[in-house]
Amino acid sequence: MGKLIKFLGVILFFALQHDVAAQQGNDSIIDPKMNIEEYLPPLDSLFIIGLKNNPLQRLEQAQANSYYWNMHYVKRIWTQGIGVFYNYSWGNLPFFSGPLTSQGQNVTLLEGYRVGVDIRLNLFDYLGYKGRVGQAREAWEVAKHKKDVEAFNFKKDVADYYTNLVGAQRIFTARNEDLFVQQVACAVAEKEYKEGVIKIAEYARQKNVLAIAVAAQEDARRLYTNYYERLQVILGVKLNTLKRK
Repeated sequence: MGKLIKFLGVILFFALQHDVAAQQGNDSIIDPKMNIEEYLPPLDSLFIIGLKNNPLQRLEQAQANSYYWNMHYVKRIWTQGIGVFYNYSWGNLPFFSGPLTSQGQNVTLLEGYRVGVDIRLNLFDYLGYKGRVGQAREAWEVAKHKKDVEAFNFKKDVADYYTNLVGAQRIFTARNEDLFVQQVACAVAEKEYKEGVIKIAEYARQKNVLAIAVAAQEDARRLYTNYYERLQVILGVKLNTLKRK
């Protein structure tokens, strides 16, 4: 009965150490012991968040918008040959330079406000107008398709990093549980070795298995952190701020 109580005490001791180690992790990264799928928003939501925050995706959108407005500018560039004037003139001004009456008098306008339209169309601009508009429209289409291609590739990258992160978190969970078991087993082996129940060879074997478990957990943690940082960079936001609602 006493041995059972001691054994349970050892398990409780390592369980408490296990929880304390989890709480002492880096606050800037989501604890790999948590279920990352339940913490983060769904993949489709992550993609939308990334489109809004990733610098490259914002650049592609801005370029497409620039070509769109340039197309509308080219469509209206012919109006630069049209001018409207509004002014006030003093004195009698000749409206026509030649005599228009049988008495040889010129037609004149009295002083007052003048309003009119001045139209000057360049023949070269007029003949090339259709081509320039078509060129601007095609440039906008190219920019749109390029933005869509970049968004498609971006979505694939987000999906890859997300699935790899989920897989790395599951691997870490398995390695962490294995480490916990090996810590308990090693503690029991140490106690039994001191009591003379097992020999040094068995105790050394347990210590070696524990060292392998520690290394495996650290590799799993490194893999998790790697994909965590990659997903965080490509989305352009901190993952710990994207908690699922």
